Amino acid sequence: MVSSKHFDREYYQRYYHRADTAIMTRDMQRREVAFVIAFCRHIRLDVDRFADVGAGTGWWAGEFSKQYPRCKNIETFDSSVDACDVYGHRNVPLEKLKRPRADLVICRDVLRYISDSDIETAIVRLADKCRGVLFLQVMTSDDDIDEEASDMEGWFRTSSWYRRALKRVEFRDCGMGLFVSHRFKDFDPFALETR
Repeated sequence: MVSSKHFDREYYQRYYHRADTAIMTRDMQRREVAFVIAFCRHIRLDVDRFADVGAGTGWWAGEFSKQYPRCKNIETFDSSVDACDVYGHRNVPLEKLKRPRADLVICRDVLRYISDSDIETAIVRLADKCRGVLFLQVMTSDDDIDEEASDMEGWFRTSSWYRRALKRVEFRDCGMGLFVSHRFKDFDPFALETR
């Protein structure tokens, strides 16, 4: 695993707070959260418990709470001591994540920082945490990466590797980073909508 010290205050300043180097704008953040909420509504998943794993600056949970105020159980986790100190998350690495299960779990740009020796455990923990929808964003070796603007630490696996790993823990791939847990029994997609 990439050392949690890699994710220091300077890391968050560069990739999240400085306008000239940030990876997302506020508008992009709002639209991403709205998209995931719309998917949950589309499949009739009520989000009573939300978890952001690798929460970083906490922007996802903050925007989610604005757009979906009825969810009162919001958990945020990070392995970085700096992120936890500054943004108020629980200091828990993904490989040690525990229940209670959440209806919506966000795991944004975390899995590529987990070593080959720990990745299977991390995915099993992620699957055990989710009882509804998992929104996963991860940079892969298939992506066209701007190496000047990106953090190039970590393990760059293929997108098909992640899809296979999530299928093994009984997630249905709905595309666009959306995966539905086998625990959500009311999910009934058309065959062409999932892989």
